[in-house]
Amino acid sequence: MVAAESQAIPDLVHVSNSLFKRYADSAIQVPDTYPGVSNLIHTRASATYGDASHPLAFRLGNGGAGHTGILRLLCEYFIASRGGGFCIEWVSNHSRHSQIALLGDVVQVALTYEPEYEDLAIRERWAARSAKVFNDHFILVGPAANPAGVVVDSKIKNAMKAIADYGCSSQSKHQEGIFQTRGDGSATFYKELALWDVAQVDLSSANSWRVTKPGTPYEALLNADRTGAYLITDRATYLTAKRDNALTSTVPFIEGGHELLNPCSALVNTKAPYNLLAREFASWLGSQEVQHIIARYGQKWSVTTPIFWTSYRQDVTAAERLTAKL
Repeated sequence: MVAAESQAIPDLVHVSNSLFKRYADSAIQVPDTYPGVSNLIHTRASATYGDASHPLAFRLGNGGAGHTGILRLLCEYFIASRGGGFCIEWVSNHSRHSQIALLGDVVQVALTYEPEYEDLAIRERWAARSAKVFNDHFILVGPAANPAGVVVDSKIKNAMKAIADYGCSSQSKHQEGIFQTRGDGSATFYKELALWDVAQVDLSSANSWRVTKPGTPYEALLNADRTGAYLITDRATYLTAKRDNALTSTVPFIEGGHELLNPCSALVNTKAPYNLLAREFASWLGSQEVQHIIARYGQKWSVTTPIFWTSYRQDVTAAERLTAKL
């Protein structure tokens, strides 16, 4: 079970705080210098899975997947399969901050989406990748009117260049926020920056058409929908919003391909006090039992497709893409 001391820390802690160095040092504990990015890590639970009156077994760190409901389903299934008598808390941070929370034992399992930082922590010998849990995919979405003329299912670099060209054109001068970015240091944000780089778009001239709207993946998608903006989001968040009938005009344009893969892995801290249930849960996430649950999750929603792919599915086929199903 989780030690009582971890429950007395502040709700927000700066990434450089010594709290995160209790068991190991890591190169990931460096403040993000990108303008406007927050370096504060949440420590308060966003949700409790299982009976909250039962002892807390461990905390699970993750960002967007929590909003889809998959974390609740998996945690409650795990609790029931182990006979109950304990609960699990979800602490919401974006991927890199979830990993820093794991470094400080604020969470005991982290589900993260940046393999290069996962590999760094493993090389530093304080973390282990217990399982590859599922694959999500980034998608480019935008208004159905498609003012930038993005070609559906074209190459992502061509789509990003079309948006930038439209944003810089005289046609768009009366519009603000042609493209919205979370600007928050998340895996989605850095994927977006990488895509602009591949498209050879100079963002120094993008202030007139690229607007920062911080928020969760779900909040960012709803903001873009309200204002008719293009956005890089993930397939799972888009399908969750479709399930909720929360979108009025936002449609997918680009999906698929290795460069849009968004893999999720389960990490544990090998230097922190041993937590048997946390480690058992992290390993269980890679089991065939869990992969079967993931393969079915979302199939009864409005778009009738899984919202995630299993860990051994790297890509979507043309027929499975949302652009073909909607």
